[in-house]
Amino acid sequence: RARTPWVVATSHRPLYTSQEQNGDHIVGRHLKMALEELFYSNKVNLYLSGHLHSYERTCSVVSGDCVSPGSGTLYVIVGSAGKFLDSQYYDKYPWSKYQNCDKFGYQRMTANSTHMNIQWVTAPGNEI
Repeated sequence: RARTPWVVATSHRPLYTSQEQNGDHIVGRHLKMALEELFYSNKVNLYLSGHLHSYERTCSVVSGDCVSPGSGTLYVIVGSAGKFLDSQYYDKYPWSKYQNCDKFGYQRMTANSTHMNIQWVTAPGNEI
């Protein structure tokens, strides 16, 4: 990883979401079957998605379980900068560490060879 210290994958749909939307859980299950082993074997650090008009962040995950940071993939939904916010409730899952569908916001990221810093910033207000 000297040349490429971070591997980030993106797509429109999330693999993991705790929002109560059955259709999104079904799509996520299929995406997990198709991609999760590939992410693990290629040491993908971060997966960014949208689709849901909210913000949600997981722990580092392998096969639905939280693992030590850097040992799995961190999944982040950043769909909170657009037209409207989702108003669904969140189910409780141990891998879901932060959710917000009450505020608009965007994500800032910085990285160097040893650290990646991810911040979700609310707008207006610039709360981190």
